[in-house]
Amino acid sequence: MNFNITLRKLFITILIILILISTLFPVYWMLSSSFKTDSEITSFTLSWIPKKITLSHYRDLFTKFQLHKYLFNSIIIAVTTTVISLIFGVMAAYGFSRYNFPGSSILLFLLILVRVFTPAALVLPLYRVVAFLGLNDNPFSIVIGVTTLNLPFVVYMMKSFFDNFPKEIEEAAMIDGMSDLRILISVVIPLVVPAIVTVALFSFTSGWNDFLFGISFSQTIKSMPATVAIANMDTQYKIYWGAMMSGGIVFSIPILLITFIFQRYFIKGITIGALKE
Repeated sequence: MNFNITLRKLFITILIILILISTLFPVYWMLSSSFKTDSEITSFTLSWIPKKITLSHYRDLFTKFQLHKYLFNSIIIAVTTTVISLIFGVMAAYGFSRYNFPGSSILLFLLILVRVFTPAALVLPLYRVVAFLGLNDNPFSIVIGVTTLNLPFVVYMMKSFFDNFPKEIEEAAMIDGMSDLRILISVVIPLVVPAIVTVALFSFTSGWNDFLFGISFSQTIKSMPATVAIANMDTQYKIYWGAMMSGGIVFSIPILLITFIFQRYFIKGITIGALKE
């Protein structure tokens, strides 16, 4: 029996190692290629480690390709999307969780149904909305697209958290004379901060990684996010492999830092749904 347990542990360990290798290898290859020269990247001879380390690709990112301007657009899109999704999503989720008004179930179903649609199906109708609002080639046009998909997700996730939140705490605050809005802001939200941080991370990541709405709604450096700018390094005449690899590394750093900083809240947010009334 001990032999079977040992064999099972060995199998699980090997499986985990294989999964890690398949997951981390593309990241390693991107990092390694970002320090290689153009001739080494395009060489038929495979090299796992750069023979000659160069920082020219990282320098070209901010001089030739002006990636910092596109990163600024991505920051605006991600932050604005997160703020809008949280403000409206948290209030809507609390309303669906605490108030059983006529048609609430149907309205919630229709809201979540939007998330079921593939993003590509929403591009054309949202483009008409963006054109009507005069937001062509504007970062906020991309915000509209990403928020359309983010908001149902935030409502669905936060509603599940509010459903499991102890109502006795709210009833005690109500006895003290607090209004419903005051209870939400002063009592409920501070106690579900990990859950809010969790959905905020998902919302920020969606806005930061968006490519579809970015390539559909932006045409110039004025509104183009970094994802589209990096993809555009694959030009008609040349593919700037080194710049694309280094751009991918630079683009990944903010998400890695944010996840590392807020990982404690993220873990709590995933498990907070275990609260029982």
